[in-house]
Formats: sequence, C-alpha cells, structure tokens
Amino acid sequence: MKAIPTLLMLSLLLATAVNAATENRAVEITIHGIGPAVDEAAFSTVKQIIGAAVSNGVIDRFIVYSYGIEGGFSACAQAAPKNKGLRPFIRQLRSVVPRPRTTAYQLRLVAACPKETEIMCAADVRQCPDGSYVGRLPPTCEFAACPGN
Repeated sequence: MKAIPTLLMLSLLLATAVNAATENRAVEITIHGIGPAVDEAAFSTVKQIIGAAVSNGVIDRFIVYSYGIEGGFSACAQAAPKNKGLRPFIRQLRSVVPRPRTTAYQLRLVAACPKETEIMCAADVRQCPDGSYVGRLPPTCEFAACPGN
C-alpha cells in the first residue's frame, strides 16, 4: 500500500518538473556597475553569449529594459518556440563571474518576456525647445518627439 502514495508523489514531482521546464522560456538578465564602472570583460562576454544565441536562433526575442549609468543593462531574452537551446544558453550566462566589487549580475528565469505594452520605462522627462516636456515610450524607452518635430 505504501508503493501507491510513493508512485503518486513521484508522478506529481515529475509533472511539476516538466511544467517548470516548459513554463520558463525566458531569462531576465541584469548586469551593471555598482559605483565603479561595470566589469568590461564580463559585460563583453554576456553580450557575446546573447549575440551568439540570437544569431543561432536560440533567442528570438530580446528586449532591453534599461541601461546602467555605470555601464551595463537590464534585459529579457526569450527562447524561440520549440527550441532546445535555452538551457545551454543559461549555463553559459551562469558561467560569467564578474568582479563583485564593481559589478552586479543577476539572472532570473521567467515564463516569457513582457509584451511591449507591459514594458515600463524610466519616469524621467526631457524639456523641449517650446518649454513642454516629453517622456519615454515603450518598447525602446526613447524620448517621445517634441511637438513640431
């Protein structure tokens, strides 16, 4: 009788693992300087890993949320449908070890990158020549055009 609950528990754990594997199809990547400038070697390696994944068709969606003042960025990389290369891509990203005194680096698995309408941009504004102000617009978070431009 104890075999049935154990078998049921094993089935539930397997189903949970399969669901978790299929749910996380994207990774949020944050790398930025924490006072001194970002570790350039680590930052360059992260960009190369992402670029290779995009060119090899592993990643079909890459959204930059923001750029760091001391260098770096926050972004989301989403795997192409039915692509098996996400795990190796994440392993490569996890192998990057920037200098901890200069650089913050974080990876977070997520179900998917946000849609463009869900992207939040910095709340800063730019003053236009006519005295009006414009804010940033998703998905690029560039400033809106000034009136008359």
